[in-house]
Amino acid sequence: MSLLSPLLIISYEPDERLNLSNLATGLGYSDAHIVIGGISDAVAALNSRTVSPDYLIIDIGNHSHEIFADLDELAQHCEAKVRVVVIGSVNDINFYRELRSRGVAEYCARPAKISDLRSVLMQSYENNKTAKTSSRKGTVISCISAASGDGASTFAVNLAYCLAEEFNESTVVIDMDYQFGLIAKSLDLTAPFGIRELFDYQERGVDDLLVEKMQVKYGNNLSIISAPHELRQLPNIRPELIRDLISLLRTKFRFVILDIPHIWTGWTATSLTYSDQVVMVAQLWLRSLTHSSRLLAAWQSMGLSQDNISLVINRSGAKFKEAITAQDFERISHRKIEAYLNNDIKAVVNAEAHGKTLFEIGQNTILQQQIRQFSQLVMMRSGLINKSEIMNTPNISSGGRKNLLGFLAKKDG
Repeated sequence: MSLLSPLLIISYEPDERLNLSNLATGLGYSDAHIVIGGISDAVAALNSRTVSPDYLIIDIGNHSHEIFADLDELAQHCEAKVRVVVIGSVNDINFYRELRSRGVAEYCARPAKISDLRSVLMQSYENNKTAKTSSRKGTVISCISAASGDGASTFAVNLAYCLAEEFNESTVVIDMDYQFGLIAKSLDLTAPFGIRELFDYQERGVDDLLVEKMQVKYGNNLSIISAPHELRQLPNIRPELIRDLISLLRTKFRFVILDIPHIWTGWTATSLTYSDQVVMVAQLWLRSLTHSSRLLAAWQSMGLSQDNISLVINRSGAKFKEAITAQDFERISHRKIEAYLNNDIKAVVNAEAHGKTLFEIGQNTILQQQIRQFSQLVMMRSGLINKSEIMNTPNISSGGRKNLLGFLAKKDG
């Protein structure tokens, strides 16, 4: 808990402290100032702070009859800029209207969804940022492997390159694998700075100068924020640091690609919750299926929108001892496979040997076409192209599986 945290949570229910603490962490505020008690405790908490909160969440439980007088009292001790969200058990339109008339940004019925609260808080954060910088809001895409080694990093960097250089969209890819990230090395880049500048010196916070310092250019429209060259102990990364980084980058780039390491922590969860799209890269083998099911269950419990998750099967067509069918993968994971990536090890190795992306090695392979097609899907979801502009290309060399147009037609139907 911090008296300097931008988020202050007030709860009338003493048994809700743990739930609210988990809620705050999911929102990216692990240091949230949480106060349990009534209006006098809330006023005392506000007066004890040296800095006014940006956001105030009030969990009233069943105490709806008290809230209006309490809001009037709190207004005497809050700055006008504070964005207020109320959580409660009442489900009544007149109650909602009365709250809104008093300046409450939103009312969420219990149990409150992290995704709903995040949308309200992010809207306020981005309004403040864009007033000072730009009105642009970029699309944030997180790429994560279902199991270690499933190929999310290779997919992320090639997706980023395709969006940047083939579709001329300003793009940044962040290698968030602090210990074992190799994106810069795979592109033969010397990056003196990178994500270490943020993770190792968290007390400095995130600003324009730091973001500019961390980047290294690759091509005309692509920037890379690399992982450290040397192996280092992973610091205790504050989730709110990731939230601020994402929020700032999306005002500067049309696409922000996050390469998320295969670990499960508060800050990796925050990376996903503040993403517009999440791509889980898996293979048709047992451990990928097992881990993907666990990840999907965790994401659902934390309020991640299922509509924003894409399941991509990598190295499609490979023959493994423990291989399973695509149908079994979908049935057990309860997710439709959205795209397949061809098992073109030769092209991947050739690109890495030359320190380039797949799109720079001079071969229009099926794997390139599949990533290009997925890039078009990303652009369609971002409102940059329409469905008719997505190319009709098979997703695997052996054929027999529907391409993205077929998948979209099925979803729309």
